Amino acid sequence: MKIAICDDDKAVLEQLRGFIRQYAAQRMLVYTILEFDQSERLLEAVRRNPDIRILFLDIYMSPLSGIDLAETLRAEGNDCAIIFVTISTDHYARSYEVNAEHYLVKPITYSRVETALNRCEALLVSAARYASFFSGGHEFRVPFRQIRFVEVFRNQTVIHADGELSIRCTLETVMNQLSDPRFIRTHRSFLLNMDYVAAKCGNDIMLNTGEKVPLSRTCEKNFEREYGRYLTSSMTGDHL
Repeated sequence: MKIAICDDDKAVLEQLRGFIRQYAAQRMLVYTILEFDQSERLLEAVRRNPDIRILFLDIYMSPLSGIDLAETLRAEGNDCAIIFVTISTDHYARSYEVNAEHYLVKPITYSRVETALNRCEALLVSAARYASFFSGGHEFRVPFRQIRFVEVFRNQTVIHADGELSIRCTLETVMNQLSDPRFIRTHRSFLLNMDYVAAKCGNDIMLNTGEKVPLSRTCEKNFEREYGRYLTSSMTGDHL
């Protein structure tokens, strides 16, 4: 999937690009960001490329305004998500006429961009990073962000996500699939997604789901170091 940004202000383009990348990193999403400083070029690109599914569109552009571009796309049957970016609320009513997903008033903040993209959740599902596992002769694709932890139980490796998936493979094989620094070994039999950590209690790590994962002494120092990095990245808005 692709997200397009169109604004004739270079500073706004850079700011939006940074916020969108931050959003993607926090949610383990992968998509391409395209940038345009002219609405006519964006219109041509959207017509050629159906993978462009979300538009951040400045209203005050010429000769083709953001509203005009949106009306053209809707008349052509394009149902991409449109997020207007503008300095005024004057066109708020017209944005509904073209079924816009959201309306951002400058100055732009990360929280506002986050809210706008959250409203595009159905489209962003296709951009989720996922791992493929085979069980019972079937392939299961599990989004990274749904995986809370992985454990080896007897001769089975269990993926704890929205449901539980049991597979026959080693924990090392699963680790190779989950190529994201948020996944960390806490025990010879456990792999944890740090997004779900609530607290460390002695030899256990409590998750925000109420579950707990053991932390072995051999993994403790590495966990404390990597979780410290994770917290710092979360507070500064940087991604791991």
